This record gives sequence, structure tokens and C-alpha cells, in this order.
Amino acid sequence: MEKIARQAKNQGAYLFHKYGLILLTVGITLFFGIIQKNFFTLRNLLNILSSACLTSIAGIGVTCIMSSGEMDYGAGTHLTMGAVLMVVFLTKLHVNYFVAILMTLGCLALIGLLNAFLHIKGRMPAFIATMGTSFVFTGVAKMLTDGTDLLGVAEVTTPIFTFIGQGYLWGIIPMPLVVLVVVGALMVLFTEHTRSGKYLYAVGSNPEACKYIGINANMQKIKGFVLCSTLCGLAGIVQGSMINGALATLGSSMMLYAMIVLMLGAMVFKIGVFNIPGTVIGALLLAVINNGMIMMNVKVHTKDFVLGALMFVAVTSVVTIRKAARRG
Repeated sequence: MEKIARQAKNQGAYLFHKYGLILLTVGITLFFGIIQKNFFTLRNLLNILSSACLTSIAGIGVTCIMSSGEMDYGAGTHLTMGAVLMVVFLTKLHVNYFVAILMTLGCLALIGLLNAFLHIKGRMPAFIATMGTSFVFTGVAKMLTDGTDLLGVAEVTTPIFTFIGQGYLWGIIPMPLVVLVVVGALMVLFTEHTRSGKYLYAVGSNPEACKYIGINANMQKIKGFVLCSTLCGLAGIVQGSMINGALATLGSSMMLYAMIVLMLGAMVFKIGVFNIPGTVIGALLLAVINNGMIMMNVKVHTKDFVLGALMFVAVTSVVTIRKAARRG
């Protein structure tokens, strides 16, 4: 009986750790709903969802590069470039909208390849390489916008431009959610159910062992860099559609947010492992907390304290979980 009780206790603890972040998200949502009467209005819930979708899409990209054991400091810059390039292609080159999307994502993929080249061939630490290129492309974004806000320009106020960020599928489902579901489903399929996707995790967990089983670690890292820059750029396209344009500082906070949701995501489903469903749950929790604090009119420094504490708790939890796993 004692053995059965101990096994039940261990199983309960495991389930709590595996799904605890979901319970926390539900609990915090109910908390804000109780103390703020307008929290559960349809408009506010859609605002939360839209915010979570942006962070989720960018966070999925960061999840890919972090799963390969590297880091891309330029996630926010990729988002900015996605929005800026999209507007520039439409307003200055006057290309077709769908061609502009392909051109924008192609440019972001090239940025990812550049980061991979600097890291792999240039022997630069990934953090330093991506930090350097993030400053360069922030300058490019400011140059392309000429230091102004590209908002409300005729070409970006058309229904086709605003649809992906402000429209609804069948008049019910917000398009940012549709984009997230499609991207999330494809990336889960890729990382969890294809050999190529699983190699990302293999290289991130044990790059030395991969050499002996024929996995090209450099190729996996290249995939990680390209997926990160491209998906963050896609998030930028969606956000640009939301605001009818682009700003050179649009993604200034995205790197912090992406890292927070990444670490939170490693606390759910696959404990201690970066995973895409967990990242999406982490993004939803972050969006709920941000929205709730705004509705409560908390001071700016309080918001920073909360986000910093959230990051600290998430990182500490992941490190502790991984140490426990290695001891076990």
C-alpha cells in the first residue's frame, strides 16, 4: 500500500508539473476577470488573443533556434524588418501583396542565413553574431523608414493589407489566430513528427553525439537560424497589418517577451525542454498578465518588476528541472 501511495504521489506531482502552467494561466485569467468587470468582454479577450498570437509566432521561431542549442538575439529586429520590408515593397516598389509577402519572408530567411554564416563559418558566438546583425538591421529599418512612422499610407490601409491582422475568417475567427494555428500546426508536425525536425532537438541536447551518428550539426543550426528569422518576420507582417503600417522600433520588446514565453513553455508538456505548444501557452499567460495590469492601471515600473520576476522564476525552474533530470 505504501508503495502504491508513493507511486500515486509521484504521478500526481508529475502531472502537476506537466500541466501546472495551464492551471496557472486559467487561475490568473479568473483572477483578473473577478477584479476587473470589463476583462471578459469580447473586445478585451480578442485583444489578449491578438497579442498572444504575435508573441507565439515569434516565440515559435525562437524555440527552433534555442532547441538547436544556439540563441538569436535579433528576434525583435526580425519582427521589425518583417513589417518595414512589407510596407516598403508595397509603397515604394508597388509589388503585388502576395509577392510582397514572399519577398519579405525571403529577405528574412537571408538574414537567418547571414547569422548562421557568421556563427558557423565566422566562428562567432551566436549571441554576438546576432547582436551585431540586429544593430545593423535596426539601422536598415530606420533608413528605409527615413526615421518616420510608415503608418496609414494609402497602400497599407487597403482591405487586403489589413485583413491578415484585423480581419476575421468567416466573420468569427480573428486572422492572427488563423495564422498562429497554421504556423503552430506545421511547426509541431515538423519538430515532433519528422526526422529533420527531431534533429534540431538532438543537436541542441548533445551535439558531440550527433557527430557519431551522422547528423550534420551545422545544417541543423542553419535551419534553426532561418526558421527563427522567418517566423519572427511573419509576426512582423501580422503586426504591421494590425497597426496599418510599420515603425522602426516595432519589435523593441519582442526579444524579452519571446525569451519569457520560451522559458515558461519549458515548464509545461515536455518538462525542461523547449517545445512549441508550451511556448504558445506561455505567450497566452504573458498576454493575460500584460492586459490585466494595463486594466488595473499599474505603474510602469510595477509591470517591469512582474515581467522580470516571471523571467527569473521561469529560468530558475527550467534550470532546476534539468539538473534534477541529469541526477535522475
